[in-house]
Amino acid sequence: MREPYQRDPRAAGLPALRAPFAELVARPDPFIDLAAACACIAAEADPGSTPRALADELDAIAGRVRAGLPAGLRDAARRDAGIRSPGELDAIIDGLHRVLYDEMDLRGAPRDAWEPRHAYLADVLRLGRGLPIALGVIELEVGWRLGLPLFGIGLPGHFILGGPDGRLLDPYGGGRALSVEDCERVMREALGRPVPFRRSMLRPATRREIIARILGNLRGIYLSRREWAPSLATLELLVILDPQDPALRRDRALLYGRCGRFTDAVRGLDRYLEEVPEAPDRDEVRIARGIFGGRRN
Repeated sequence: MREPYQRDPRAAGLPALRAPFAELVARPDPFIDLAAACACIAAEADPGSTPRALADELDAIAGRVRAGLPAGLRDAARRDAGIRSPGELDAIIDGLHRVLYDEMDLRGAPRDAWEPRHAYLADVLRLGRGLPIALGVIELEVGWRLGLPLFGIGLPGHFILGGPDGRLLDPYGGGRALSVEDCERVMREALGRPVPFRRSMLRPATRREIIARILGNLRGIYLSRREWAPSLATLELLVILDPQDPALRRDRALLYGRCGRFTDAVRGLDRYLEEVPEAPDRDEVRIARGIFGGRRN
């Protein structure tokens, strides 16, 4: 196994903005700093966004939650506090939700009005509105600072949190508790169709999966707005995260073409056709390759 903080060769030769992201996601999953990775993603749109600044903000929120707890409970609300009773956990979660959703008024952004700022954590904290996964990561990161054993759950179409004793929490809904029936309902509302619930849907998401989902949401938002350059930047990060996925490299090559980088587009599509010669979309890819090849620069 790679040492947690060993430099990764994939970071070599990358733009200075993306090398820190490559270093972060090269670590074994439990050692990935999720908030720092989110700050690196945001830096694509705002180079002034830094992991340290975001970490300081999350630390301050955790301190605010801790200060609002009864004096006898504050020592239990620390990252290294160890075993706590169910009552203590309930009180800390209640305190966390009171700060995030009552005092700070964090809410889910309307699904028909999502924009990139609703995915960037610092912007979500400033605007008070966010995507389900952005609000979920904020609650995760602050909760971890309080020693809460929370984890992310990537339901189809919706992101929620799991916790001790089978708790299911919905940050997009102000931290409300969910039942299995509620999970089916929020999936149906998000996807516009019924989705049969399976217990396996409640498995904890890895940190890489959470990062990939954030990037996938951003990619979808940018594509819906026909903003090709930021869509490409998002795909570049997805390729760093999962360099073995040929479909990601194919999509990146197509966006190279959208951005006028025709030589890069042709090179990427040729590689895809070599790697996946029986791909079901090979005819469409060859057509795109021909278009870009005629405009090669």
